[in-house]
Amino acid sequence: MTPTGNCSLSNLSHKIKLNLNHSKTKKKLEDLPNQKISINLGGDKKKAIKPTSIVNEKTPPSLKNSIKPVVLDQQLFKQFKNKEYKKIDLHGLTVDEAHQSLIEYFKSNYNKENFLHIVITGLGNKSSGGEFFTGKIRKQFPFWLETELFQKFVKSYCPCKIQHGGLGAFYIKLKSKV
Repeated sequence: MTPTGNCSLSNLSHKIKLNLNHSKTKKKLEDLPNQKISINLGGDKKKAIKPTSIVNEKTPPSLKNSIKPVVLDQQLFKQFKNKEYKKIDLHGLTVDEAHQSLIEYFKSNYNKENFLHIVITGLGNKSSGGEFFTGKIRKQFPFWLETELFQKFVKSYCPCKIQHGGLGAFYIKLKSKV
């Protein structure tokens, strides 16, 4: 700021120039909604920064073929109506045991191409504080699905309808090997 309170732009090396006049057709800006606006932040075209891909030569091969995140699919239950599915019950296991059991279960069924599963986590015991979902496995399950290990196998998930276990269970659809 200069002493007069105005901002001084003379020391800036990069400028933004917007030309909103359309000199060829002399139309109003409102009539030209799809016009391109270019902003050049570099003074020299030779030094212009080129966009680069996030995935480059130094990126590990495991990340180059990025794994898609597991999708929360609220319509997944429809696939369980007339199709065969398998269940795994995690009641009575510790969080670590449940995690390891699920990894092995998903690997095995992925290789067998069994796609539809119900994972029963349970709700846990209702605490006196009023928190409904106190089950440690149920709380951890959505976080496990965000890990790369589970994303290799799981395509989508959704909390179960009451006839399949309610909120203490999840519908799971595994990916195909293709």
